[in-house]
Amino acid sequence: MKNWSRLQLLTHILCWLPLFVLAAAYFTNNLTINPIQAATQRSGDIAIIILLASLAMTPLHILFNLPQLLKLRRPLGLYAFFYATLHMLTYTGWDYQFDFNLIFASIADKPYILIGLAALCLLTPLALTSHRWWQKRLGKLWKRLHQLVYLTAVLAVIHLAMAVKGDFLRLQGDIWKPLAATLVLSLLLVVRIPPLRRAFSVRHRKRRAVKITPRPVNRRSDSGLSAVTPEKQTETPNH
Repeated sequence: MKNWSRLQLLTHILCWLPLFVLAAAYFTNNLTINPIQAATQRSGDIAIIILLASLAMTPLHILFNLPQLLKLRRPLGLYAFFYATLHMLTYTGWDYQFDFNLIFASIADKPYILIGLAALCLLTPLALTSHRWWQKRLGKLWKRLHQLVYLTAVLAVIHLAMAVKGDFLRLQGDIWKPLAATLVLSLLLVVRIPPLRRAFSVRHRKRRAVKITPRPVNRRSDSGLSAVTPEKQTETPNH
């Protein structure tokens, strides 16, 4: 923990906070009339929010030159996997008591379950291979494997859109969460279009080059002595 920055510590706190709020609401009987449905929906919503946040770290770093955000990608991805697993266990364990006959029967009326399951299946190997040891061991294959996170996000948003009750054409019902998630994901995918990505990368490199420009040689060093190069150093007269 001593190596964590304040931003990393804040990230961990914010990612654990929804779980504590959810647990507090349950134990105080404030988790709506249908606590199972509320817990299932909230855990799924949190998983998607954190997953999209993890995908936003690299674009934000490139746009605003914030390298510290890159250290948040792995923990955010793992928290997304945690809440997605909690979402699945809440549905299969708490709601259906792991009665897979009932679960399979419900898929006919709720095909979005399969889409959500596919998203979780794709997210699982990404979480398991997120450590640097796997990155070194898999080499180039690791990067290709973790490109699946974008397909995972697409499936998760589709799962959310199909699960809510509403009319997207008439903008009625509980449609604003999937619409917001779709908008955010669309922006994250657009910035990955090769021309835009190259443009942002060039801009980032220019800003970084300006930031690391060496100081003028005539400035004083921390010790109070003139920082001059040997070629320009002159002999000072003795007083």
